[in-house]
This record gives sequence, structure tokens and C-alpha cells, in this order.
Amino acid sequence: MSNDVYTDIWYDVIPLHHRPELVKECCKLLNTEWPRSETARLKSLKVSCDDFPTCLVLLDRESRVLGHCKVSLIPKVRHSCYIESVVVDYKSRAQGLGSRLLRGTEEYVARKGFKTVYLITKGQELFYIKNGYTICDPIETCGYRKFLPPTTIVEAKQKEKNTLFSGPPPPPMPQLVFEYFDIRMLSQKTHMVKKL
Repeated sequence: MSNDVYTDIWYDVIPLHHRPELVKECCKLLNTEWPRSETARLKSLKVSCDDFPTCLVLLDRESRVLGHCKVSLIPKVRHSCYIESVVVDYKSRAQGLGSRLLRGTEEYVARKGFKTVYLITKGQELFYIKNGYTICDPIETCGYRKFLPPTTIVEAKQKEKNTLFSGPPPPPMPQLVFEYFDIRMLSQKTHMVKKL
């Protein structure tokens, strides 16, 4: 068995590029959850490689694709990666397969030297909490500003204090009163992290 395969009694998690004949089946699975043109979807799946991004698939003993997730690098954040497009076939849900897919993905990235896994979710927070993830501040996952690491926020505030402005200061911001306010409430998506 390859070092890039997570196996238990009934299921394997393997890189999709090791089984290119499964790309079309994986495309169908992803398009059932997030519809997209087949051409665009196939193009995004065919970029899977050992050097990242890597698409991982959950297979049963008959080599049917039951789940998928994609792992990408995070620029400027050492030993960290970003998991996206986590999906389990609709007919196979509520059987623990999402957790098996995550465990296999975490073992795969741990063997590659990653120590921290980030993801974004909308509505599946309890599933990820059950699998050891915690809510975190946003981080930057790619070349454009999608997340901001907490250290960057601190550095930005410090830089703002040290910057000289010409003219009068702006008027104070209105005071908003929320009894249970959390800045993450402003986003519809939840940022999560797990230390491996």
C-alpha cells in the first residue's frame, strides 16, 4: 500500500491523480453539491498533484467515489494547509464517512509535514467541531485577501498608530450596542483550524 493512502477496513483516502480514471466520477459528485460546468470542474480536478493542490477522494472497496476534498498550500504560513470542497455523496451521508475523509486527509497532510489545517464552512460548524476543529480568526489562504492572520491585524493596527496623517482626525464611529456581539457574526462563513 502506498504511503499516500489512508486505509481502514472498508475505505481508502487517496490522491485523485493516482487514479485519473475516477476524475469524471469525482466531477459528478462535486457538481451534485456545487453545480458548475463539467469543463471547468474537470480542469480544476486535473490540477491535483503531489506538490499541491491535491484532490483526495474517499473510495469504498469497489473503488466508488464516496467523498472528495481539496488541499491547498497557504502562502506565507509555514506548515499549514487549507482544506476546501469537502463533500460526501448524498446517499452515503450520516454514516461517519465525512469524518473518515477528514481523518484520511489529516493523516495525508501530516505525512507531508503540515502541522495546522484551516478551512471555511457555512452551516457545518458542529461537524467540524466534532472532528477536533475550533473557530479561529480569518487567515489569508491565497494571493488575494480572503483571510487575515491575527498577527497581521496586530501589525496593521501598530502601523496605523505610527502613520502620520495630515488634516483633522475623522469623527468618532457611532457606538453600536450588541449584547452578544462577535466580529465573526459579520461573516456568513466560519473560519476553523485544527492543530495536527
